[in-house]
Amino acid sequence: MAYMNQNAQQIAKRDGSVDLLRVIGLALVIAAHCGFPQWFNELREFDVVLLMFLSGMSFLLSASSSGSWIAYAKKRFFRLVVPVWIFLTLFFLFFRLAGRSFSLSVIAQSYLFLSGGILFVWIYRIYFSVALVNPFLKQIRERISFRWLMIGIVAILLLNDLLSELFLARLVTIGEVLELAVTYTVAYAAVSLAGMEFHKAERKQRLVMTGLFGACFVLSGIFFRFPSFYAFKYPPRLYYASYGLLWSCLLYLLLSQVPDAGRNLMCGKGIQWLSAQTMNIYMWHIFIFYVLDTFVPSLLEGHPWLDFGLLYFGSLLFAFLQSRVQRLAGKRNA
Repeated sequence: MAYMNQNAQQIAKRDGSVDLLRVIGLALVIAAHCGFPQWFNELREFDVVLLMFLSGMSFLLSASSSGSWIAYAKKRFFRLVVPVWIFLTLFFLFFRLAGRSFSLSVIAQSYLFLSGGILFVWIYRIYFSVALVNPFLKQIRERISFRWLMIGIVAILLLNDLLSELFLARLVTIGEVLELAVTYTVAYAAVSLAGMEFHKAERKQRLVMTGLFGACFVLSGIFFRFPSFYAFKYPPRLYYASYGLLWSCLLYLLLSQVPDAGRNLMCGKGIQWLSAQTMNIYMWHIFIFYVLDTFVPSLLEGHPWLDFGLLYFGSLLFAFLQSRVQRLAGKRNA
């Protein structure tokens, strides 16, 4: 968590568009849990892909070439996984005292960031697994031409679909394990790689990437008759991933057209702080979601905007308080 916040702060100095898009992506992810109409939920299904697209940019801009991969992996573990485990421990303790208990299976799967745990924690598994392969993706991007990289990204997503559909789906337990460990990581790693390349690409190449992902989305949509994205999200399929990549490219291109003065205004200190606190805000929204679900389960039915306001701004408040406590603790230790 601290590592990701540090990265976001570094990136804010270099590319405010990344910060602003990260804030937008987080808001859309939280909105997905607020009971908005189905048409809106379909439209915003690019949010997770956008965040992973930006994570590739983040790594490319902040990664250090020094140190071994093992040392890097240890840092990612202690700075991303361990803080979430601490949060989960406090989470389960709080609800135990509040009279809501969770089964041992749910608790165990939560710590493993599996779908059988509490809601919404699975994204931490994706962030960590993709973080582990980002150093290799960076090396691949530096050694392969733009054309072959684009072909490779699309081919990887397509082959990942075939692996999931034709092989892993026919297995039972081992198939589920491999799906979680392989197909999710491969798909989102391809998205991260696309983010790395998009940030370094020239405008013409960015337009080519946007057109390519748009074509993949349209063709796969025609093939499947444009079904709901949800059925193609777990694990992420080409139809879902290409839609997210299309939006990611379009939004970044749109922001790149804003004059520097306007972009500096949009990407000020407030946006930088929100971007730096993205994962903490996401973590706290899980807590607030369960608080509302436990104590006032029917209060917000039919009021998605009120639900969103409580989740989003409540999470901001907790993240702000957390940052203040951490700052005070840091001063005392110093």
